[in-house]
Amino acid sequence: MNLKPVGLACAAVMCLTAASEEKSTAKSRPSADGMFPEDVKTVGIVMPSSVLERPKLEKGIRLLEKAGYKVKVGDFVRVKERAAVEDRVKDFEKMWLDPEVDILFMARGGSGAADVIGKIDWAKLRSRNMRVIGFSDITLILNTMLSQKAGHPYSGPMLSSSFSQCDKDSIKWFRAMLDGAALKPVKVKVLKAGNAKGLPMGGHLERIHHLVKKTNLAPSAAGRVVFIECTAHFPVADVKSWLEELRDGGYLKDAAAVVFANFQHKGEERKVLNEFLPVYAQTLKCPVFADYPYGHCTKCYLIDFFREVSISADGVVQW
Repeated sequence: MNLKPVGLACAAVMCLTAASEEKSTAKSRPSADGMFPEDVKTVGIVMPSSVLERPKLEKGIRLLEKAGYKVKVGDFVRVKERAAVEDRVKDFEKMWLDPEVDILFMARGGSGAADVIGKIDWAKLRSRNMRVIGFSDITLILNTMLSQKAGHPYSGPMLSSSFSQCDKDSIKWFRAMLDGAALKPVKVKVLKAGNAKGLPMGGHLERIHHLVKKTNLAPSAAGRVVFIECTAHFPVADVKSWLEELRDGGYLKDAAAVVFANFQHKGEERKVLNEFLPVYAQTLKCPVFADYPYGHCTKCYLIDFFREVSISADGVVQW
């Protein structure tokens, strides 16, 4: 199943107001200027999951180049249909090990990473501490990186969403997180009170569940603050089932905390979810929080899996 980022809707306007509308939009639209740390000169783009539409791909590349970054694109990125598993694996490994590439920026999520993670030569990749950025279906890759002790995973905006979905605040946060700079406190909703501290992990719920239940590649959640988001593509009945299975199977028993982020469900499904999560929270041993700005949404704060996070009992998140 594809996990599709939420786009920003556009409307036609009369010609007399078009210029002012465009100027206003341009001012609010994030740019790639200063997006990456000073040591990043070359950005590698790979696509281990679904295909990104060519216009969106080229637009993102142009914005990165305009900002002064050199962009290297994988051999199987500018394609109309998803490349074979072996080719996507080859692309990922080649770009990771390219001495000129400073950071890997995933083109998009969607689906397909499940076929890739078991075929990547993680032992070979441990020779280079590559930074990798993505989320959604890329949850599978980032969390496998943890279990395989390879590279430095960051979960958050990708090429497909950074310039069309995320607000300026999220892009500012993106750079600060990559820099290891000071970040503002974030207030979240308390579902089960308690102080928590630990390194983060997590991502899309269905992909976490897949790693835990269908592979031997899931990292331990012990001592970790587990961030969880989910798209509305998956019904709430499945969401409830996956969370219960993660709990009942013992995966979350030693977690430092669970933090629910953006769930895109609306209407009756949203109501059911809002009733379920507080009850579910009480069945976990750790503190539980909700409404963290991360996931398939306009405000998506990048998460560094190697940067400790603390959460107070009253729901203040400090990085």
